[in-house]
Amino acid sequence: MSTDSATAAHYAQALENTAADPSRCTVPWGVCPEHGATLKSTGGRAWCMAPVCFNVWTYDRLDAACTEPATHTIQADNGDRYVVCDGHALTARTQITDGQVLPGLPS
Repeated sequence: MSTDSATAAHYAQALENTAADPSRCTVPWGVCPEHGATLKSTGGRAWCMAPVCFNVWTYDRLDAACTEPATHTIQADNGDRYVVCDGHALTARTQITDGQVLPGLPS
């Protein structure tokens, strides 16, 4: 699977997850809820690499679906919307180019 089709598959899954439970983050991988995409994992555990963070998880949070509450909406240029947590919103602001990160959930 190419990177582009893998990314498209992840966003398609996020759209399905938004419809299934609009109160939960829909991204199928974890982040630090405070610092975003700063996780490392090995041996079935994960930790945040931010120097001021002491968050540690006893499971591989990086490769698990995010279970944080949804707080933001990602609005893609094509009209698709999906909901994300604070950590994924923080990461999305620095990584997406074709869309917006909006505070709050879709009405």
